[in-house]
Amino acid sequence: MTLTVVASACNYLDVEVSNVVLEEHYYQNVTQCQEALDGVYAVLNEGSLYGNNMLGRMGLSADIGYEYYKSDQSGVGYYKTTVTDPKVFNYWTRCYVGIARANSLLANIDNIVDNNLEYNRIKGEALFLRGYYYYMLVKRFGGVPIVLKPVEDIASQEKYAEHASLEDVYEQIVKDMKEAADLVDKTDASSEGWKVYQTTVWGMLTRVCLNMAGQPLARTDMYEVAAAYAQKVIDSGNHALNPSFEQVFINYAQKVFDIKESMWEVNFWGDGTGLYATSGMVGRNIGIASSQNSPIGYCGGFLRINPKLYYLYDEDDKRRDWTINNFTYSTDGGKVPMLSLGRLSDRYCAKYRREYELPSSTKQPSATDINFPLLRYSDVLLMYAECYAYAPESADATLAYEYLNMVRRRGHGVDINTPSEYDFTDQSLTALQQEIQNERARELAFELLRKDDLCRWGNFHASMVDAGSFIVGNDTMAERAALTAYTSARARDVLWPIPGRELSTNPKLTQNPGW
Repeated sequence: MTLTVVASACNYLDVEVSNVVLEEHYYQNVTQCQEALDGVYAVLNEGSLYGNNMLGRMGLSADIGYEYYKSDQSGVGYYKTTVTDPKVFNYWTRCYVGIARANSLLANIDNIVDNNLEYNRIKGEALFLRGYYYYMLVKRFGGVPIVLKPVEDIASQEKYAEHASLEDVYEQIVKDMKEAADLVDKTDASSEGWKVYQTTVWGMLTRVCLNMAGQPLARTDMYEVAAAYAQKVIDSGNHALNPSFEQVFINYAQKVFDIKESMWEVNFWGDGTGLYATSGMVGRNIGIASSQNSPIGYCGGFLRINPKLYYLYDEDDKRRDWTINNFTYSTDGGKVPMLSLGRLSDRYCAKYRREYELPSSTKQPSATDINFPLLRYSDVLLMYAECYAYAPESADATLAYEYLNMVRRRGHGVDINTPSEYDFTDQSLTALQQEIQNERARELAFELLRKDDLCRWGNFHASMVDAGSFIVGNDTMAERAALTAYTSARARDVLWPIPGRELSTNPKLTQNPGW
């Protein structure tokens, strides 16, 4: 029986008991280190992160969608966050558990002597994941404690980590990911989307550097770095847009890895009934509502759309009626067309559809094994275009417009590589910036990126106020939920509060402004 103690940056302990060898005898070979690496990945699947809470229940869709789930109405999903919010606390602690697992592996991996290639790969993936968990923290909390080695003595002052600056955290993320890029496996046609490869790292470095360039850090020198990483992904030749936008999301439901489009995803499996199943809530929390006994499989439909999103699409954009439902399910699983616009705020996030689950699915009401996207190729193309729009010296104008228009063409169902009537051609940088903001909403809605985008552009609060103006009544419970979210949001909500429990146990922490 093993007792493994994993500490967060502060004083939170996660105690795991498992029937394996003692830790001092672990990390002796590639197999054991791979098992430890699997544990670092597994944190992503947990219910406090992508396995449940982040999916429509933490306000991350911001101005294009809102939560409608009665039991959450006093919490972060409705922008009524407090320092004692359990979802915020659990997000913080689980990210630090992922970091602690990575630190333990990295501190011991030098014990491997039998396979240098596998050693490098495992080390690289662990470094990247540590960086990614810090990225998850810095976007939600700003500067946080940086812990890079296991806490050896939990009774010592070592457990009280310093509150690092925003820039220092970002620099550590970049350092980890840059080192990882030279160690992980190269991407090829056989790559599977759940695992980190070299182009995954480059793509995520693009995102990290772009956020450094934006608000509040405003490191504008990072636009050029972000554009360079995006171009490395593109030049690799390993990625391309799937001609069908809809098929991207059908693939997630059918466990098809399309590494060309879907560069990294959270891999769920099982139906929630097995001892070791790591199932999730994709299609169950977020999707078109369906009843408990529906042959489609139950979906609570906790994430509704803001009409603002609907009006961002033109009539020819095929993404609109995949992203936003234009039908409802009957009790027998049939589809009932919606013949009029009606109350747009009653419609659902529809990207993730249980009707496409494999025939072998048991359609459990409590969980699904549908995967969730973390990085798609279309995002990389749009990020390159954004670099040019905000810093023209950082990227090539011709390429920026072409990459933007490739995404627009795919959305309209025309040939991706051929100029079309749907291309955006306005040469005004102001117009291009606005188009990129709108295009990211159209393409990446409900992929947990919208709030981050708004914060980077410095218009989060203004966008939330604007979104509230699209809710035209308060006659239904859904409309009242939407109004609660949009009127409760404040400028301070660009960050969550540091959890009160962490502040009470670590004297070196300070609370975020406004909290």
